[in-house]
Amino acid sequence: MAQPQTPEPHSSEPATAASANGSDPAKPPTPPTPPKPPKPPKSRIVPWLIGLPVAFFAVLMLAGQLLSTPEGEARWVERETIKICRKETARPEAERKTQQFESVQDCDRLEFDFKQRYGENP
Repeated sequence: MAQPQTPEPHSSEPATAASANGSDPAKPPTPPTPPKPPKPPKSRIVPWLIGLPVAFFAVLMLAGQLLSTPEGEARWVERETIKICRKETARPEAERKTQQFESVQDCDRLEFDFKQRYGENP
């Protein structure tokens, strides 16, 4: 009777079926690993909740920067000057913080100049 030939370790012959599937009689069989549960899909709402307000704020800042003009800033300064003049002249002379505005006529002159320059009330 002929015995089956075993391949030599460095031979080019194919290995037997028993060693190919990993069931080597010298090693005990290893239990199969359980399949990993699928990962839940990533929530796409979190980036939107963060990014949308930031983008909105950036657009508002850009619009404010583009819409501000030197003339608009000059109007604002003159309006505030008239308001301060009215507040200061309403106080008694001893309590005034600045002596720049002496009477109500100064405030009236500032308001008249504003109306002449811009064609609107301050």
